[in-house]
Amino acid sequence: MKEETTTIDPTWMEKTGGYARDMTLHQWYAGMAMQVLKDDIWDFDLLCKQAHELADGMLKARAK
Repeated sequence: MKEETTTIDPTWMEKTGGYARDMTLHQWYAGMAMQVLKDDIWDFDLLCKQAHELADGMLKARAK
């Protein structure tokens, strides 16, 4: 899967301390999905798998 990159705001380091500066859109979507799924899925491996599958779907929908 092609990783999406965007130009980072030059004040990013000052505002955030640099956290998540190398995060891809796919990783962001997966992290957001994990927050929703964590109350329903207690198996960590399954939680990660489901979150990444949702992120894949979000990227596909975004590309349309």
